[in-house]
Formats: sequence, C-alpha cells, structure tokens
Amino acid sequence: MSEKHKSTSPSAIQVKNWQKTISSEEKLEVTHWLEKGERIVDICHNVRLTHSSVHTICDNADRITESAKSGTKVNV
Repeated sequence: MSEKHKSTSPSAIQVKNWQKTISSEEKLEVTHWLEKGERIVDICHNVRLTHSSVHTICDNADRITESAKSGTKVNV
C-alpha cells in the first residue's frame, strides 16, 4: 500500500477565506475615489479589498453617503 503524502507546492496551500468588516470611513474613502475617477482595480490595491467588495460599495454609494450624513449604519 502506498502512503498518501501532502503536497508542499505553493499552489496546494489552502487558505481560509475570512470575512473582513469594512468601516464606514473605508466605504466613504472608496466612494470618494470612485467619484474622482479612480479605477476599481487601483482602489482594490490601495484599500486591500476584493474586487467584489469594491463593486458592491460602488453599487451602494448613494446609500452609504446618505447614511454617513444622517449618522445611521448601513449594512452593505
């Protein structure tokens, strides 16, 4: 019988996907960069968020700015 060996190659490393809570300040910063015309890819690198997270913030930019003005929290 052959023994099963764990692969040590970098591509075989499993990484646990952790959810990161994004603060209102970070969301406002992302919306500000979007208004300035920054590309989503550049924002992802600057803020260290995934493309989908930045895109979701982009889609909900109006709700985020309204909640910042009123002082209420919005879950996005």
